[in-house]
Amino acid sequence: MDDARLIKRYANRKLYDTSCSRYVTLDQIAEMIRNGDEIQIIDNRTKADLTAVTMAQILVEDEKNGRRARPLPALRELIQRRIAEPVSHIRSSVEESVLRLIRSGEERAEETHRQVKVWIEQNTRSLEDLQRRLDERVKGTHPRTDALAGLDARLTTLADRLGRIEAHLGLTPAESTSEIQPDAEVGSDAP
Repeated sequence: MDDARLIKRYANRKLYDTSCSRYVTLDQIAEMIRNGDEIQIIDNRTKADLTAVTMAQILVEDEKNGRRARPLPALRELIQRRIAEPVSHIRSSVEESVLRLIRSGEERAEETHRQVKVWIEQNTRSLEDLQRRLDERVKGTHPRTDALAGLDARLTTLADRLGRIEAHLGLTPAESTSEIQPDAEVGSDAP
């Protein structure tokens, strides 16, 4: 509304047309609108836009004074435009905010996904390293396991030989096992 006629409304409710440098009435403003003039009415102290409120006041005055036969389509259109502009602005502002929120949420989801992927990769490497060290320890005990298996085989061979010796001497297995105490420690003083 750069080319609109600026009308200031003072605290005493007087309306001042800045383009003509004179006070005007509601009827004169209505006539300006009928003539196709664009107007903007602002509060002189607060600088608030009072155009829509003043337009509504003009419509009420016209109806009250019985001027129904003389419609003010331009005035109504201006009022509708004044009402539609803020609604349109609010709608576009809300839509922009929602789109920003959606984009922000998508960016956060992508960042979280990247962080989880990095965490999984790091922990997978840690688990692989732990598995490798565990495998090395098990392999380190493997020769001992082979040695125990070899000792077991040698003990079996020795038990067979002992059994043959006892048989050759004529000893029964019961007599030979009674002398050996299974839980006796080597080198103990037990009878």
